[in-house]
Amino acid sequence: MTNIITRFAPSPTGNLHIGSARTALINYIVSQQNPSSKFYIRIEDTDKARSKSEFTTNILEGLKWLDIKWDSEIQIQSERVKRHQNVAFDLLKNNFAYKCICSEEKLNSQRKLIKKNKNISKKICTECKNDNEIQKLSDGFVVRIKLPDQGEVNIDDQIQGNIIVKNKELDDFIILRQDMSPTYMLSVVVDDNDLKVNFIIRGDDHLNNTFRQYYIYKYLNWNFPKYAHIPLIHGEDGSKLSKRHGAVDILEFKKNGYLKDAIINNLILLGWSPGNESEIIEINEIIKNFKIYKLSKSSSIFSYKKLNFFNNYYLRKENGLEKFIDFCINNEKLKFFFIKHENKMKTIFQVYKKELNNFNEISDIVNVYFDKDYKYNHKEKFSKDFDILFSDFKKNISNIQRWDKEIIEKTITNFIKEKKIKFPIIGKPIRFLLINSYQGPSISDILVILGKKDSIDRLNQYIEKV
Repeated sequence: MTNIITRFAPSPTGNLHIGSARTALINYIVSQQNPSSKFYIRIEDTDKARSKSEFTTNILEGLKWLDIKWDSEIQIQSERVKRHQNVAFDLLKNNFAYKCICSEEKLNSQRKLIKKNKNISKKICTECKNDNEIQKLSDGFVVRIKLPDQGEVNIDDQIQGNIIVKNKELDDFIILRQDMSPTYMLSVVVDDNDLKVNFIIRGDDHLNNTFRQYYIYKYLNWNFPKYAHIPLIHGEDGSKLSKRHGAVDILEFKKNGYLKDAIINNLILLGWSPGNESEIIEINEIIKNFKIYKLSKSSSIFSYKKLNFFNNYYLRKENGLEKFIDFCINNEKLKFFFIKHENKMKTIFQVYKKELNNFNEISDIVNVYFDKDYKYNHKEKFSKDFDILFSDFKKNISNIQRWDKEIIEKTITNFIKEKKIKFPIIGKPIRFLLINSYQGPSISDILVILGKKDSIDRLNQYIEKV
């Protein structure tokens, strides 16, 4: 099996987006399918105006949290500008590129002409490459790649299939700006070649770039890599996934109490199926079964409902309590409660975990259990039957010596049998008295969480109205 060399090359102009994390994950998975393969990280920070170190930190921390490991040192694109320039000068020297001094006005005029006549070449500079005086200039120009008008480029994409683009559809794009800074279109090819990347897996928004970049490889006699262009992720409304759909930054998911296993499980099933009935699949099984050519060509929908399903599964696993404790220690509010009431916090988690979408939901749940000034809503009215039963119920609960769920449940069951009533008559009002809600865990679970003293204190707030 040929050694695969993949890479993930984010621009530090924003945090690690869920879509970019999916691209990184797929690159990592493909590299892990062969022990001799490599997976590299490159930070493409040549956009100095928008690149920030805090975004680089966020990206790398997000990858680490997902347990996506890379080989060797991280390649920093801005540190390689000289190398990019030298390649551009070589292309210029060998007549594969040319100097251009076209004004923006002139270029816009040509763009309008192209728009009107769909059949003409898409080259927006039509004169500079044939002007010897311009080619002799020592400054005041940009450098453009020189692409042919005739013929076509054929790319066999691992996901998108065989795609053909005619050369007349390709513009002579800029590879060096007027200040001699390299453009993305040049830098990415040079960096990939120098890393010996032979399989480029990236979003399908870069698909058109592949046909342009093909000529840089060809002119320099470099090996042309395989490509796989992944469809982008959309929100449930069909539009491109953005902040208005909710959290999209990977570390924001972590902060909100999502587990990396759930994120990975959810992301890998966007456009791919392992071919079995269960949707639960962990990283080792993914690496074993994943086939990139089986990814769908269509955009995938990122569903928070589906993510919550996966997250609830993973947080209920045997090590869920351990992960919950770790979340509490790193959450300012929950840390305060956990340090002072460790057992109570553990009990709350065990009682509520089957209903949780994420750990952060505990932050709201704990309020009612730690409220020192708790008052039930006195405006709530209960039945006359409850008023008659309440005093005896409270007496039975108060007489419990060992405050244990099993004993509490037995006491409540015996009370219901003795009084020959249905549970809701007593159960629903008692739940409301304890937590100000008719919805929630079993009465016995609530009583255990509160403890005997707080439970009795809350029940004592009820004044019978006979």
